[in-house]
Amino acid sequence: MTKLLPVSWLFAVALALAAPASMLAAGEGAGSGSLDFSRDVLPILSDKCFLCHGPDAPGESPLRLDSYAGATRDLGGYRAIDPNAPERSEVLVRIHDPKDPMPPKDAEKQLTAEERAILDRWVRSGGAYAEHWAFVPPRKPPVPKAASSDVNEVDAFVRAKLEARGLDFAPEAEKSTLARRVALVLTGLPPEPDLLESFLADTRPDAYERLVDKLLASVRFGENQARYWLDAVRYGDTHGLHLDNRRAIYPYRDWVVHAFNRNVPLDDFITWQLAGDLLPDPTLEQLVATGFVRMNPTTSEGGVIPAEFQAKNNFDRVETLGTVLLGMTMSCARCHTHKYDPIPQTEYYELLAFFNSTAESPLDGNAYDYGPIARAPADGAAWREWVELETEARKLLDDVGAAGIDVTADAASGRKNATDVARKLRGRLLAFADASVPTSDGLVGGVEPPANAESAASSSANALRSRARELADRIERAESSFTTTLVAQELTKARETRILRRGEYDLPYGDPLEPDVLSVMGPLPEGAPRNRLGLARWLTSRDHPVVARVIVNNLWQQVFGDGLVRTPEDFGRQGERPTHPELLDWLAVELQDRGWDLKAMLELLVTSRTFRQGSAWRRGVDDPKNRLLARGPSFRLDAEVIRDLALWSSGLLDPTMGGEGVKPYQPPGLWSALAHPASNTKKYVRDEGERLYRRSLYVYWKRTSPHPVMTLFDAPSREASCLRRSRTSTPLQSLALFNETQRVETGRKLAERLLESAKDDAARLELLFGLLACRGPTAEERAACETLLAAMRERFRAAKDDAIALLSVGDAPRDESLDPAEHAAWTQLAITVLASDLALLLY
Repeated sequence: MTKLLPVSWLFAVALALAAPASMLAAGEGAGSGSLDFSRDVLPILSDKCFLCHGPDAPGESPLRLDSYAGATRDLGGYRAIDPNAPERSEVLVRIHDPKDPMPPKDAEKQLTAEERAILDRWVRSGGAYAEHWAFVPPRKPPVPKAASSDVNEVDAFVRAKLEARGLDFAPEAEKSTLARRVALVLTGLPPEPDLLESFLADTRPDAYERLVDKLLASVRFGENQARYWLDAVRYGDTHGLHLDNRRAIYPYRDWVVHAFNRNVPLDDFITWQLAGDLLPDPTLEQLVATGFVRMNPTTSEGGVIPAEFQAKNNFDRVETLGTVLLGMTMSCARCHTHKYDPIPQTEYYELLAFFNSTAESPLDGNAYDYGPIARAPADGAAWREWVELETEARKLLDDVGAAGIDVTADAASGRKNATDVARKLRGRLLAFADASVPTSDGLVGGVEPPANAESAASSSANALRSRARELADRIERAESSFTTTLVAQELTKARETRILRRGEYDLPYGDPLEPDVLSVMGPLPEGAPRNRLGLARWLTSRDHPVVARVIVNNLWQQVFGDGLVRTPEDFGRQGERPTHPELLDWLAVELQDRGWDLKAMLELLVTSRTFRQGSAWRRGVDDPKNRLLARGPSFRLDAEVIRDLALWSSGLLDPTMGGEGVKPYQPPGLWSALAHPASNTKKYVRDEGERLYRRSLYVYWKRTSPHPVMTLFDAPSREASCLRRSRTSTPLQSLALFNETQRVETGRKLAERLLESAKDDAARLELLFGLLACRGPTAEERAACETLLAAMRERFRAAKDDAIALLSVGDAPRDESLDPAEHAAWTQLAITVLASDLALLLY
């Protein structure tokens, strides 16, 4: 066994290589000016009063404080808030009464002196109410006057807040640092050396914008962007419960990557996933996108009750929708009216009714592809080819249809299943290609052709027929390599939906409910159907108060580390208020104005001066959580990026896109220890060859046992929706960074790259730091590396067997022409630098 240096010793060197950036944040006070109900008062009422006097107040309580009408109601000669005589308001009496206070003395949450003073001021000023900010549709506020150094509107809003504190932006980050930062944000990988070199040599004023354009055009953009969405929709390659068997769903993951790279407008992106099957003549993309609806964990455990899991499946879908698109916590409303937000229990079940008509068994049968299913491309390259092919075929059919020729026939499809998109499309092409050619008397097969079909006797029609047959043949070849994936389909007759008492599946009551939306967020658009397509149109309506805000907040979080709303899963009354509310609203409307263009919005954010600031701590700026955005982003990278960066720098990263999940190294026995004996994911058989080195997006995701390195660095289990990952720092992470098989393997392959690409130590250090930090080493970093390198050379020259053992970790072959001691010494240095802030942080 390899005798490595103690982790503590190596980690000390890693700390010496730590970048000066740190994970920062800041606080801000409400100020002492005029009170704002939504900002200053409502959070106090929600946190301290609504449990007993809110939307779901106990039956014995006559007082409601969640509305003006409730607060000013006559309670028998007195009012909680008396608008005619505010000083006589009962609220003032009770919040100051030491003997019988409100909240009661035994309440878990008590008012602070500051909160009591705010409520006192509010009541005495008349106790005016206003709607919670998130339930009011965003309107574009005027952009504050921009300074000449501002890059775009984002900076104008941020500067206005900085100037109110007597501050300005931090100096711009070094060009090399900025290149690394923006590449990691947009693609999840550092810039390729040639791209970095080109950017650093580009002296044009728009050099940075040109770099951003190249990164957005990279296929790696979609792979990186997909990570966030897959967290949100709780993507997994297994059912998630009981046997946790394999599930046919990875084409959905690959479609998400493709959709982001193709920059599908986000309103379409949402609509297709919720209701692609309900669109007229849906494309295969639109159908596969509905895998979103089928993503919930499922089971077929012996003794389970189908009706119970029909309810559970729908609960999961409603609550995921609430988290991902509404920024609302919904789960409590399945049992009772929401305690804090205006979500009546009835409306929860009306929202649930949209999903209760989905055609599927409530139990999965432990099957890989329990219906409804569709056949779809099996990897990323096949997706790109298919979309081009389907687009071309549909255009031809549209042109033929416009000429008055009927191409609706389904001959040769072989099936009537609506999910057989490829075969139906092929059948339509063949129906046209095989149609009879007009005879000399002008008849087609003895039938008089349409008046506008004169061209069908023509040579151009024959050319179209030939082209149709060619496309049909290509579709047949493409379809032969398709795999299966779960999709949504609507029942002919919807299931009946009723309120469930306390959320119990066997306690329905009241009249059957029609599908409907949350009234606090506005009604369904006029004419929208009461199905998932109508729900999607409601969500993407320009008047919807929340969806666009949630999306741009999540984009901001991806770019800056924290959202403008720092509770991205909760925009409700218990969530945090935006640090820059006007900016949030401006961005939400801008997203709509730009046609829901994802890449355009990300470009707006990463080209801003706000993003381009240096991230170092600023003396004299009391803002530890960086709420003022007085410096650039700095945070620990996500698990996938940490692994991918190591693979990339070592030259091991396999660029293949899509396909069934891969299984890299992991400790033996993890799956079997947690699996049911009958599970087909009981035994973990790791991959070999190039599949070991695929991007982490494609690592097989077993919900009951995700890859341990992903979990160690805070990746969610994907059993439930996650919009915000934790960022921990633990000793176990350090142990993994220095000892896990793939970390050691990438370290030795990186060392091999350094030894084979550069002549001496100085040049090798330049290359090492250039790859990981996009710059050369500082004097301090160089000295630390040279010290470690000298110690490692001495150690491994004295113990050649230890060097060989170290160089034997992992499957990748080593270059045996290299001196083992030298190779091992550089390996240990590479592992150490990979475990430092240089490689672990965005800064």
